[in-house]
Amino acid sequence: MQDMIDTLLRYGYIVLFFYSLGGGMVGILAAGVLCSQGKLDLYLCISIAFVANAIGSTLLFVLGKYYKKDILPYFKKHKRKLALAIIKVKQYGIFLLFIQKYIYGIKTFIPIAAGIAKYSFVKFLIINTISSFIWALLLGFLAYLFGQSITFIFNNLSNYPYLAPLFLLCLVAAIWFYLHSFSKK
Repeated sequence: MQDMIDTLLRYGYIVLFFYSLGGGMVGILAAGVLCSQGKLDLYLCISIAFVANAIGSTLLFVLGKYYKKDILPYFKKHKRKLALAIIKVKQYGIFLLFIQKYIYGIKTFIPIAAGIAKYSFVKFLIINTISSFIWALLLGFLAYLFGQSITFIFNNLSNYPYLAPLFLLCLVAAIWFYLHSFSKK
């Protein structure tokens, strides 16, 4: 997170835009923390993250809808997960498109799966725009409100450098376990 904060201080809004294209939550969270310290403008950060996230998800949808044959070879190892995502998009539709912004590991699959599942482009665009706006607003303001607390925690955790890799390892294991159990037959 510290590397992301240093990069945001140096290149700021440009990095936030490109990071949010891929749906990166860390970028908007780090920008919110920097806004609480007065180093960036909160409303501009939220606007940039919103626009970039909406564009990124829409591009993934277009890839799934119009370039299905070109991208499917990249998902050879994840055919079961992609098939399950397509079923879930058909089953839960709007709800899943809202929630996918907050779940690491599926936020790339769901727009592609919606495109492959022949979901309506206009409907997806409307839902994606609204959910991207809520995503940027919610995460931006939460990081801004808790910015001082987050800074305090990270400053204290720097005294224990072994905790960060341990936390990341546990996070990756939890995500893997979730995705593995979610995609079983």
